[in-house]
Amino acid sequence: MVGTLNTVMHEISKTYMLSNLFFSMALIGASHAALQRDPPYAPCVVCHQLSAWGSQDGNIPNLAGQQRRYLQTQLAQFASGARAETAMQIVAAHPKPAEHSDFAAVATYLSALRWNPTPVTGPGEHLQVGQEIYMHICAACHGADGRGQPGNRAPRIAGQHYPYLRRQVEEATRWHRELAPPEMTSALRGMRESEKDALADYVSRLASSRIPVITQR
Repeated sequence: MVGTLNTVMHEISKTYMLSNLFFSMALIGASHAALQRDPPYAPCVVCHQLSAWGSQDGNIPNLAGQQRRYLQTQLAQFASGARAETAMQIVAAHPKPAEHSDFAAVATYLSALRWNPTPVTGPGEHLQVGQEIYMHICAACHGADGRGQPGNRAPRIAGQHYPYLRRQVEEATRWHRELAPPEMTSALRGMRESEKDALADYVSRLASSRIPVITQR
């Protein structure tokens, strides 16, 4: 009974979110003149906010200051269905951002915005463990500072919201090689849940001066 109720509530919540998304997108598309005054990622504002800092609960990611090439690639993958997420696939298929030239404009706009200085972080336990795991399996691609690399597919993850990071760590274990390198997904699959928690928590705090960046010897 409880499981059924939870399923029903989840579907109601999902339907409510999508209805709000459709409504907001309809408002955005109502006037071309008004759209011209909005940022180029206008269809995304309803979820990612005008600042592009994501949701206050940390479940929707910060996009501001993200690597431009990574953003453009992800938009294309959502539009093609290679990366599955209902809300994002709807937005990517919207007439405004649906063309690849618009993906580039959206990515350029977002990459120039200021990164969220106050991301949602985790419980703060086992940060040393998270740091050690990060330096061992993540730093080579994402950088010791977690800012990613403009020339490859590695995004900035430092200071991203903890709830979003934790979900992505879990989902990445199932990603195809087109979405993530096999060595990354393999390493994540071999981690305990507590290690995934520690890794996501450390990364969410990585942009903070309170978390030292250790150097590899």
